[in-house]
Amino acid sequence: MEALEIKAAVAQNWLAALCICSGRCVMAASGAAESQAWSDQFTQSILEWFDIPDADMDALRAMPYGDAANDMILLMLRCKRADEAAAEQGRVPTGVSLEVASDPEKLYSGLLLTCLGVGDRQLESLEEAEESMDLRSTVGAGGRTLCPFAYDARSRAVAFVVGDWLDMPKQFVSTYEIRIARGLERAVDKAMLGDASAKALSDDKKRKWGWQRYLTAGAGVAVAGTLVGVTAGLAAPLMAAGMGAIGIGGLGFLATTGGSAMIGSLLGIAGGGLIGKRFNTRMRGLREFYFTRLLLSSDCSDSQTHHLHATILVPGFLDGSAHTSPFAPIATVLGLDLGDAYTLYYETKELIALQSAFANFVSNTAKSAAISLILKQTILSGLIGAFAWPLAILNLGQLIDTPWAVGLERAKRAGKMLADVLVNRAHGNRPVTLIGYSLGALTIFTCLQELHRRKSFGVVEVAVLLGMPADGTATDSWLAACQCVSRRIVVGYSTNDWILAFLFRASALCSNLTGLTGVDVDTIFHKQPLMRRKLVCLDLGGTVAQHSDYLENIDDIMLEVSQHF
Repeated sequence: MEALEIKAAVAQNWLAALCICSGRCVMAASGAAESQAWSDQFTQSILEWFDIPDADMDALRAMPYGDAANDMILLMLRCKRADEAAAEQGRVPTGVSLEVASDPEKLYSGLLLTCLGVGDRQLESLEEAEESMDLRSTVGAGGRTLCPFAYDARSRAVAFVVGDWLDMPKQFVSTYEIRIARGLERAVDKAMLGDASAKALSDDKKRKWGWQRYLTAGAGVAVAGTLVGVTAGLAAPLMAAGMGAIGIGGLGFLATTGGSAMIGSLLGIAGGGLIGKRFNTRMRGLREFYFTRLLLSSDCSDSQTHHLHATILVPGFLDGSAHTSPFAPIATVLGLDLGDAYTLYYETKELIALQSAFANFVSNTAKSAAISLILKQTILSGLIGAFAWPLAILNLGQLIDTPWAVGLERAKRAGKMLADVLVNRAHGNRPVTLIGYSLGALTIFTCLQELHRRKSFGVVEVAVLLGMPADGTATDSWLAACQCVSRRIVVGYSTNDWILAFLFRASALCSNLTGLTGVDVDTIFHKQPLMRRKLVCLDLGGTVAQHSDYLENIDDIMLEVSQHF
């Protein structure tokens, strides 16, 4: 680390250098080759945010990549401490880097707006393009800056990394995202009010439908014989709030038709979200695939508060008697930042049948005290695997094997279908978090493989995989998944999950099952420390005693998981 050279231009602009190096660390752990273009655009956007003089730009563009970028960040923190000491002693006035780093509002407003591609310079270019009726010429600012109104998952990951280095609470990211979203939405509101006929039409619809329904009501649409729909829309409705509070300039462009369209695309409104999309690929052999909105506790205080990121929750089995989302209990979990949350439902008949099979299997197993005793002894002795199960339990396998086999196949199909949805950006041009348990986790894992195959990076920010029935030592699969997730993968497992072990009793995979043992992180990522840092394995043995506990205790599980992303 000491061998790294710090030029005067870099030391003076240490915060810009820290942001650039944070971006390059994220790039190294997110498919380095495919993320190079994003990294170059992000670097240019940071240079424009700090208004770096032309003479100093080359020094900052020459920041290192990978592990060396991580070392450079440590040197930039030394520069920060030196600036703080000099400012305290009155030897030099407070520099721009220290001024911004010491003020959360300046730091996060500036960084997030830069990540959105809507800094002052970008907006000036957009205004000029609007006048010339050629918005396409400004997209990516000629390949130099981030595409306007497109919030890449890698950019959001950088916001967390920078805040972590500067000891800022992670909640600040979501707080300032909401403020920015409100400002953008107010700009759209101004654009709507600027056209008298549009205002009259929208007012008429609001009176008939109600404002919330006018913006968010959705219905299913049949595509290739499969029900694809969305309740309350997989999109954030617009709302009125202040833009001036975050100090953004160039409001003129935002309050135009072009600005409104771009903001609508960011929030997933353009085209009506899922219901407005027609997928070119086959519907993956599914009969049912749709989304519903999950209202969280934060939504209750302001039903029109929406976010610059979304979360898709995927169940692995369902309680047929429940009339709400299986993830409804997590609405009360403190500190869990889900943004706009949606539950994905697919093949509900099969998932309900699977939960019923679990219940019958456990009930029949528990009827015999002898079976229960042998089972506990088997688990405690660590002999779970092929041929280690009591004959009485093996005879009950017929209750659960067929529903499980059907569920495995449907989960993989749903994963590829979910990849179709994300590639087509039905959720908007914003980051998405994916959370699933059991077969839902397998759906997400399959989705990540498909995204990697399509080289679709910067879409998924966080993935939470609970009790997943997949190989925890499959190096290529886990490398692909990590490259497609920009910030964090949390793997929850339980060595006590005897039902999951039983389901794979005849497979050599049992001893390496992700839901039982986690992931062999050190072996898979032994040459990639930045990638290894991205994946967290969480032992849920204290909460999960059997597979159905992932549904019954989802609130307690997510409380533990929320500490890790």
